[in-house]
Amino acid sequence: MSDVFTHRIEIYTATLVIAGAYDLSIYRRVSDAINGEQRRFLPLRDATIAPFERIQQVQTVPNLLVDRGDALLVATVSEATPPADYPRDEQLRGVVPITAMLFTKAFVVRATMHKRPDLALPEALERITDEFVPLSNVQIFPMLGGFAPIARKFAALSLANIVALYQVDAPAAATPAPEPAATEAPVEETPEE
Repeated sequence: MSDVFTHRIEIYTATLVIAGAYDLSIYRRVSDAINGEQRRFLPLRDATIAPFERIQQVQTVPNLLVDRGDALLVATVSEATPPADYPRDEQLRGVVPITAMLFTKAFVVRATMHKRPDLALPEALERITDEFVPLSNVQIFPMLGGFAPIARKFAALSLANIVALYQVDAPAAATPAPEPAATEAPVEETPEE
């Protein structure tokens, strides 16, 4: 019998909060699994689904298919234990962490993302080829309320649904030194005769 690696995840859409068990036959981080997923619908078991602004109206279902295209954010609630030979440290080689505020239509996310040190944030974003950006140390703030801000260790944010963002820990932009005031040449006074 093959191993099954089960991540417990939450999927946020513009109108729903969905949670459930996401089973993988080979171990991958949630962001890698979501980005590598070939199917349109993500299969969840032991799932819950609730309106984004009325989280108390939750429904529980044994199995649920979620359209990956509607996912704004996929957060990891609990991660499956990786195999002993999983090269986690290799994934962070050659990148630096930055803290960013990322805005979607439904919520704001404050999180740590990683980029190459030789790239500015706009260029780093342009080079992302995955549909979802992996994030860590995630805080989710709803735009209209509905639930209190929540924190998650890991999440994957839909790149196509980022409306605006800025780097929180960016060095302040250098302001040009003010130009010296133009001075007039002293007017020579001619003695009166």
